[in-house]
Amino acid sequence: MEAGFAVIFDMDGVLIDNFTWHLLAWETFCKKHRKHISAEEFREHVFGGNNPDHLRYIFGNGISDALIQEYSREKESIYRELYRNQIVPVKGLTEFIHQLKKLNIPLAIATSAERENVDFILDAIQCTGIFDVIVDSSMISKGKPDPEVFLKAALLLDKKPENCIIFEDSLKGIEASLRAGMKVVGVATTHYYAELTEAHKVIPDFSGINPPDLEQLLKNS
Repeated sequence: MEAGFAVIFDMDGVLIDNFTWHLLAWETFCKKHRKHISAEEFREHVFGGNNPDHLRYIFGNGISDALIQEYSREKESIYRELYRNQIVPVKGLTEFIHQLKKLNIPLAIATSAERENVDFILDAIQCTGIFDVIVDSSMISKGKPDPEVFLKAALLLDKKPENCIIFEDSLKGIEASLRAGMKVVGVATTHYYAELTEAHKVIPDFSGINPPDLEQLLKNS
């Protein structure tokens, strides 16, 4: 019997703690193109959004769509090469996901990443085929903090927004979750606990959370 709620996971910073590797990839990319972005700029203005927004931030709004596509492919190729042998799931993730699956709770990924990155990560953490729905960058037109990616996932899961719980690590993602009318659990990987105060609940990883905690979160509406 299917549960009355669904769980939607962001990918970067939630399934894996990869902030450092995306930052290194952007730094490598920017150095090649004689641009500079600091770790704080990246954390505040880039991480959690989508590549078109990232590239417009770095190069300005005049960058063409064709160049955005080319540069996006280039940066993600750098990222995958750098991160390939470093991938581990966030602590407790695998066990938590299997608990949810045993209870027939619908699961989705809603990410601003491209599908190649999604497949790359899911294969590495042995979660291929686990999720009922995957929404990637090719399926949306607006990046976070716009709620489009989460609303799309809820639609494909056939769940009302108020019956969805999001796991997010970024400030943009938490804002998008709230704008979608969903409950959100902040994962303190990319940001500190104190920065995630808008989330309904904050966790350091998945080792101390279980399905009854999610049911209680929904009851506290």
